[in-house]
Amino acid sequence: MRVHLTTLGCPKNQVDSELMLGMLTAAGFPIAERAEDAECVIVNTCAFIDRAREESIDAILELAQLKESGRCRSLIVTGCLTQRYGKDVLTEMPEVDAILGTSELERIVDLVRQAGGRHDWATSAPPGYLYEAGTPRLLSRVPYAYVKIAEGCDMGCTFCAIPQFRGKHRSRPLADIVAEVEALARRGVQEAILVSQDTLAYGKDRPGEGDIGDLLLALSDTAMPWIRPMYLHPAHVNDRLIDKLARARIVPYLDMPVQHADDGILRAMRRAVTARRMKEVVRAFRNAIDHLTLRTTVLVGFPGETEAAFETLLDFIEEVRFERLGVFTYSPEEGTPALALPDEVPREIAEERAVIVQEHQDRIALDLVKSLRDTVQQVLVDGPSEDPAFQWEGRMAGQAPEIDGVVYLRGAAIVPGRFERVRITDVEGYELTGEASG
Repeated sequence: MRVHLTTLGCPKNQVDSELMLGMLTAAGFPIAERAEDAECVIVNTCAFIDRAREESIDAILELAQLKESGRCRSLIVTGCLTQRYGKDVLTEMPEVDAILGTSELERIVDLVRQAGGRHDWATSAPPGYLYEAGTPRLLSRVPYAYVKIAEGCDMGCTFCAIPQFRGKHRSRPLADIVAEVEALARRGVQEAILVSQDTLAYGKDRPGEGDIGDLLLALSDTAMPWIRPMYLHPAHVNDRLIDKLARARIVPYLDMPVQHADDGILRAMRRAVTARRMKEVVRAFRNAIDHLTLRTTVLVGFPGETEAAFETLLDFIEEVRFERLGVFTYSPEEGTPALALPDEVPREIAEERAVIVQEHQDRIALDLVKSLRDTVQQVLVDGPSEDPAFQWEGRMAGQAPEIDGVVYLRGAAIVPGRFERVRITDVEGYELTGEASG
């Protein structure tokens, strides 16, 4: 039976999908690249915000049509949507044959073996799963790989439902992560991207094994060329951590979601940090790490966000001048404390504020990126370009996959999956073009 898996959502979901594909491959199931060619179709869903849930439901219904018009005999839904709303999925979507949450990934093999029968037993386990370095994994055909160093979150931000379906923070053993990264390097992976819900909380639940700084220092001794930590909560930053990050062999790129900069909103969000402290952290990071690219995300339209609070956020963005910034509008989430907060911001105002933030950031970022023209940069060639005008595309150290733009490349001798010295020839928005410089 051929199996196809569609992945939705974040890089953490990508890891889960690669693990499930690895288990299925090890069990002897051939993998189909196209859903139309598979007898069993799996959808790994996201349920972070309402837009993600809608995308997941639309994907399920679209793929369910293959049971009528294609080879598909079984549709399995996995991931955050089923961990959070499993019973509803089975009740309201008769097209679905089986469901699986986020906690028992290894049971995907049994579900596929029993394809065609309807199952409701695979989603009720509480979050607790952590994979190991030796777990079978079918990697995507790219020169980078996501490495999930922990699962779950203890921070309790009032807008976030993740702890409901991903559980409490659980760190993997440090030695196991090092072993995984070393194995990835032997497989030809050029970049390990460390992900979790709360990366700087790594190790706090495993006393005596080291913190995130110790992990990064240990990974610095591996053969992995690029190591990129993501999702760094500013409330966890201290001088000892900054010193370790400065000594670790990581790319000069940090992803630190601030969410807001008005202290009243930050308190209502339970972010455990002030705007002043975040400015101090940014200065300390920039002083400690040369040529640092700093990325953040902000959330607008949170209950109680007055015009004055929004202006405070804009002033913060202007002062800090992040190289990269993503903006989201608040999404009311079932079971979160923010639902009980007064002074709801109308959706249209929140969307207007998101546009304003992006306009501010575009001006800042484009001023910064123009300085790259005519410079020579090290670029990791990810593969063929999606733009037909160019043969290849890649990324500099200051560009994380899928979120920060790319460098479009020309050069007959360029080899995908390798590093190239590239002269940046043009800048258009967040996209760069370049030529191999030898």
